[in-house]
Amino acid sequence: MTTTTTPTYALLLWGDPDACEDLEAAFAEHGKFTEACAANGHEIVGGEELSGAATARLLRVTENGPEVTDGPYAETTEQLGGFYLIRTADPDGLLRLAAPLVMDDGGTLELRPVAVYDAAAHTGAA
Repeated sequence: MTTTTTPTYALLLWGDPDACEDLEAAFAEHGKFTEACAANGHEIVGGEELSGAATARLLRVTENGPEVTDGPYAETTEQLGGFYLIRTADPDGLLRLAAPLVMDDGGTLELRPVAVYDAAAHTGAA
């Protein structure tokens, strides 16, 4: 018997961390988004705001071995600021609901499916 599950997506929130002028309003938009997801059948299963890119630690493997340095990885205006993990059968509808999360800072939403593997295929089980 085959079990069908609703796909899980990572909703990545990219933007300029200095562009947000009203943090309280931004948090309110996230609250509205959470409520809209619940009302429209999108199940938020995780997510977090990330600290600024300057707080990142990077590991690069070079010909001399592993090298740990302070971040950010790249000097760009648009940084990954947070993410949600959301189960949904309607990814386009989810993106429409999420649009207000980046409208005030000119950011970008990236919706990427979480990879699903058949455990039996990767363990050699028959």
